[in-house]
Amino acid sequence: MKYDVAIIGAGPGGYVSAIRMGQLGMKVALIEEKDLGGVCTNRGCIPTKALYSATKLLERAEDAKVVGIEFAAPVIDLEKLASWKEGVVSTLVEGISFLLKSNGVTVYQARGRLDGTGRVALSTGETIEADRIVLAAGSSPIEIPGFTFADPRVWSSDDALALTEIPQRLLVIGGGVIGLELATIYNRLGSTVTVIEMMDEILPGIDLDRRTIATLKRSLKAQGINIHLNMAAETYKEGAQGLVIKTKSGESFEADRVLLAVGRRPNSSEIGLETVGIKSDRRGFIQVDGNLQTSAPGVYAIGDLVPGPMLAHKASAEGIKLAAAFVGDELPLDYETIPQAIFTDPEIASVGLSEKLAKEKEIDTVVGRFPYAALGKALGMGETEGFFQVVAEAKSGRLLGAQIVGAEASDLISEAALAVQNGLSLSAIADAVHPHPTLPEGLKEAAENALGRAIHTVNR
Repeated sequence: MKYDVAIIGAGPGGYVSAIRMGQLGMKVALIEEKDLGGVCTNRGCIPTKALYSATKLLERAEDAKVVGIEFAAPVIDLEKLASWKEGVVSTLVEGISFLLKSNGVTVYQARGRLDGTGRVALSTGETIEADRIVLAAGSSPIEIPGFTFADPRVWSSDDALALTEIPQRLLVIGGGVIGLELATIYNRLGSTVTVIEMMDEILPGIDLDRRTIATLKRSLKAQGINIHLNMAAETYKEGAQGLVIKTKSGESFEADRVLLAVGRRPNSSEIGLETVGIKSDRRGFIQVDGNLQTSAPGVYAIGDLVPGPMLAHKASAEGIKLAAAFVGDELPLDYETIPQAIFTDPEIASVGLSEKLAKEKEIDTVVGRFPYAALGKALGMGETEGFFQVVAEAKSGRLLGAQIVGAEASDLISEAALAVQNGLSLSAIADAVHPHPTLPEGLKEAAENALGRAIHTVNR
């Protein structure tokens, strides 16, 4: 069968690009070995955030005592919780399937790999031909020496999200986004959670200011999540009271389950790159040009396969950019203005430059902050931990970046993202009338603070 475009992988990069290409009149084949929606929808973003929301109820029930409302002790029906989570996932997968069909995309349930120029071989024995091929195969959890996912006691993020049990003691190896999000969820479910991170700070590699990290660490400690930095796990064995995990520096920890969350690796090794002369780098990433084309003519790559943040919305944006390019349109994509949200407690969200990175770039900046504790809405919600921060160019007032740590930060960052991506100024945010009492007022107040005309906090 001959197509205009064949896409390998139906994650948030693959299925989004397939739908847009279908809308633009292309004949598209989408090849997926497992589930539509990929890791994000089935074993990543969506189930994690669903469980984050569900387990937040446990925390709120305890907090209600402060305002004079008490409930009976909660009972966790793990099987029902897992079923509910799967229901959320299934609803989205069904929606993706409907949209693909509605836009004329042909879906092949099979493993696909390149088979020379313009060809994709399927595990069913079929071969698809296409004028263009898009690689969107995603990524997989990384193992480290001494630990293997083949041991049911060593969990990947997939295993943790399966909700088969609530371990009494959970050791998380890796203090990055995935490790801390799942640490938050299992801590709420009742596990005693310990996190070890080999670097000297949590969330390594993410452009966040020290104040933001310090706020999160203080909150995690208050929740009972123990964090140990500068520690690298080396091996584990069965002990008298469960697993004993040893570090390279000689420390030992006891746990019932180990969650290995040290990052993800691009799925580039088994998709036939060699058949068209493409080479991945030592980490498995495929290099592409500004048009997302690989070194092989007619072959493109997006999402976790290419360098950049491993974010679902980044993959989707690349897929849409590629679809536009295939019909001769140019859709700019500035990777420095892609926002990120981290579902810890409190949440963290950011976009653009941090204060630290702006200084490293020798940009003369002004910074404004506003605490959640000064927001009437936050006080009424009992969510006073955290703050809003904006960073702007001193001379022009153009907003360069924002960080929000606190309740609903993942939702609140979008206004800042719109401003950063469109080069808006502090005044654009400060002068916009925001409804009261709401959380988004915090961003307006932070902008006013940077301008030296704050009303509800002392000007810097």
